[in-house]
Amino acid sequence: MTNESKSVQFATMTILHAGNARKLIADAYCDLNDFNFEAARQKIKEAKEEALFAHREQSKIIQAESQGESMEITLLLTHAQDSLMSAVSEMYIAKNMIKVVERLYNEIQNTKS
Repeated sequence: MTNESKSVQFATMTILHAGNARKLIADAYCDLNDFNFEAARQKIKEAKEEALFAHREQSKIIQAESQGESMEITLLLTHAQDSLMSAVSEMYIAKNMIKVVERLYNEIQNTKS
């Protein structure tokens, strides 16, 4: 396999799994909107797995380069990196948002009692 085709393969897999993670995060926000905290947490857990797959693909690119394989920096690779970084950032925000909303929800429920 040529370095160019490896680069495309790594980038495509990174984009695919980062995109899957971002979709799960969006679904978690829908669950959060319905105060379904467990479902939201489960979606974030699944998103984390997808992000890990994407991270492994990213690591393959780094390992190949560290072993002397020259990888051309392309728009596709840049997009892959951006997609993964966005997914990880969104996941961090969503995890914290779930905690905050759940805490507020519980406090409101307790004041109603």
